[in-house]
Amino acid sequence: MLRQPNTGTVKSLQKGAFAAVRITYCGAVGDPTLPSPADEAFGLCVRLQHQRGEIWVDGRHMRKGALKDETTVYDLRCETIIHFHDPFDFLYLYLRHNALSDLATELDLGRFQYDVVAGANLLDPVLAHLGRCLLPALERPQEANELFIGYVSMALNTHFLRKYTISRPGNRPCRSGLAPWQLRTARALIRANLDGKMSLARIASECGLSAAHFARAFRISMGAPPHRWLMNQRIEQSKALLLDSTLSLTEIAIKCGFADQSHFTRSFSAALGATPGRWRLIRKT
Repeated sequence: MLRQPNTGTVKSLQKGAFAAVRITYCGAVGDPTLPSPADEAFGLCVRLQHQRGEIWVDGRHMRKGALKDETTVYDLRCETIIHFHDPFDFLYLYLRHNALSDLATELDLGRFQYDVVAGANLLDPVLAHLGRCLLPALERPQEANELFIGYVSMALNTHFLRKYTISRPGNRPCRSGLAPWQLRTARALIRANLDGKMSLARIASECGLSAAHFARAFRISMGAPPHRWLMNQRIEQSKALLLDSTLSLTEIAIKCGFADQSHFTRSFSAALGATPGRWRLIRKT
């Protein structure tokens, strides 16, 4: 398929049954791909640049979309062959059928069936936006925390279920926040794990909820999703240490759950408009 494989890059991350891969290739294109192996999953290909091509699904020729931010849906139960006509840069999102079914149960969607054609091209700004949210994590996987990846993967699965299935709804859960004890538990667990390595599912389990119900209820209670509240706690703790300790920026970064000083500086500057060193200097002068 690729005549100059050394001109391409592959970056990936995985979270349970969810995976995201960014594949970039700028060399000369060649022959069609080999037939895809069968799998009980959907592959969502979000194009990050204009790129022409054609596909065959179970031997049937189909037009492949070419627009930037357009998404092609591959049902991996079908044999798929792709022939790229241009260099490409795309994000491939892997959604397992059993993960979608489990989430549908958690969301009380009732019986459902998929309502999307294999090989369909979708101009779906929500899919494109959620996919692009993962690009920084693919570039710097050491900075990606479990809460963030879990939240985005759940949002992708939820959106796919809501928009591309036909369901017979069950009883809708009440859209209320967390009970006081659940909120105390969740906040304590997040504060005790500022490195973000505790998963969304684990915190939800400690609160006696599914991940989907917990994420929705936490956002109602706190006004922000769990991963964003985690980042706010990192920033607040770092501010206290900048003012009340003599720790170096590297030591504060590690103590507050950042991957390194560079990650700390970018996050702090984005939140407060000043680097940690500058912020500390101004307030201690």
